[in-house]
Amino acid sequence: MMRRSSFVALALLAFSASCGDPEEPVDEVELTTGDETTVEVVQEPERELPPESGTARDIQFPEIGQATTSSGLAVNTVRFGALPVVYLRLVIQTGSASDPEELPGVAHFVAEMLKEGTRNRTSAELAESVEFLGADMEVGDDQENVFILVRALSDHLDDAMELLADVARNPRFSSGELRRLKTRELDRLRLLSQQPQHLARRTLYRELYGEHPYARIDTTPQAIARVSQADLRRWHRANAVPNNAFLVAVGNVDPAEVHRVAEQHFSGWRSRPVRDAAYPAPPQRTAREIVVVDRPSSQQSTIFVGNLALARNDPAYVQLLVANQVLGGSPASRLFQDLREERSLTYGAYSVVSQRPQIAPFVAYARVRNEVTEEAVAGFMEHLDRIVAEEVPQPEIDHAERFLSDSFPLRIQTASRISAMVEQLRVFNLPDDYWTSFRSAIRGVSAAQAHEAARTYIRPDHGLIVAVGRAASIVEPLRRYGPVRVIDTDGDLISNFEALPAEAAAPEPAASEE
Repeated sequence: MMRRSSFVALALLAFSASCGDPEEPVDEVELTTGDETTVEVVQEPERELPPESGTARDIQFPEIGQATTSSGLAVNTVRFGALPVVYLRLVIQTGSASDPEELPGVAHFVAEMLKEGTRNRTSAELAESVEFLGADMEVGDDQENVFILVRALSDHLDDAMELLADVARNPRFSSGELRRLKTRELDRLRLLSQQPQHLARRTLYRELYGEHPYARIDTTPQAIARVSQADLRRWHRANAVPNNAFLVAVGNVDPAEVHRVAEQHFSGWRSRPVRDAAYPAPPQRTAREIVVVDRPSSQQSTIFVGNLALARNDPAYVQLLVANQVLGGSPASRLFQDLREERSLTYGAYSVVSQRPQIAPFVAYARVRNEVTEEAVAGFMEHLDRIVAEEVPQPEIDHAERFLSDSFPLRIQTASRISAMVEQLRVFNLPDDYWTSFRSAIRGVSAAQAHEAARTYIRPDHGLIVAVGRAASIVEPLRRYGPVRVIDTDGDLISNFEALPAEAAAPEPAASEE
């Protein structure tokens, strides 16, 4: 009888606890003494909320030690980290934008051939030298630069610098290695020609930039067939000179020692005048246009919407970065939340402000099913029009700035990233304290400034829409946004379609409810 009464008491206590004040949760503890079970109610201690986040403080970017070798090579050294590692990055400040019009890709060929041997080492011997040091070597290029990166132990600084200097100054340009590279490049282009993302980017840049060299994003089969050892040597002789290059060293190293070793291995590297590239102005777009790249087998449409915006060192870049973060900079932004989370049209929709020494594009992009292409483009235009027409509410500005400033410290956690950020300072002609004040600059952008940047540099009425997909399925609905030009995957014209009349292009009004 005693045990049954105890269970009844337990049930009553549980019921009263569930009906009590939700702000004061309780725990029930059974205590058993002999044949009798009782329940003791234990009050849970009051929990404290976490403290409010303080104002984001600027993070002191490591000091950049600067020196110049007797040959004229600028040396930038950052002492960073406790690990015995050093990153050496040599940047030659000429890239594919300076390629001859009849030979696009020659800078890329030079970059690829730099790692295929020097006059002192064959390709195999160069690979063995890198492996013997326990190092890594990477060579790359873009529209403005060719770079060589060597990562090694700090104790091997001298050997790593010698290796870097040999690769930069004494390329072999072997005929056999060039033949093999040509074969690889042709295979690479064949694969890229089937990738919608590449086709969309190639078309966007060609249409936006016109005769400007930025219009060319890659080489061509014709250039691959034509390029010769003489072309590579000519490029190297004209551009791989100390007055057209700089060195970045980041890691557990002493700046004075880096300068001494660079002086030793780059001495005698002779300077020469480097031709300043005179780029024609890109075309001024006065109306919206649509280009469809026809891939009849496509089940999806790859959509790019963009326009030319601004150079990386433009003072308005940070303001546009904040506006873009609101629009499409992350999964928390408007495009992603609407086109993916609300409408389920895509796995992701984003926008980006590209970085170039000269004018760079703003681009919004996504991949969607063919049948929802029209709705996706409508969603893009809705959000582009809104970011231009309306000042962003302060809570969204706060969230965007918090995301950008709070994620920034993650960018300076490794020597590799700091090396790349020092390179950006030099390539984009930014002041040395740029990264130190970057968080303050982000947090200092007002809603009015972000709106002004969006109005100035995002131009949905004068932009370009590129859609790669099945033309038969997507051309007609896209005429609502402007004249449509259909091209094949080689870029050749298939057909033209006029824009729909204004009354036909307007969306149908919603049906009224009786």
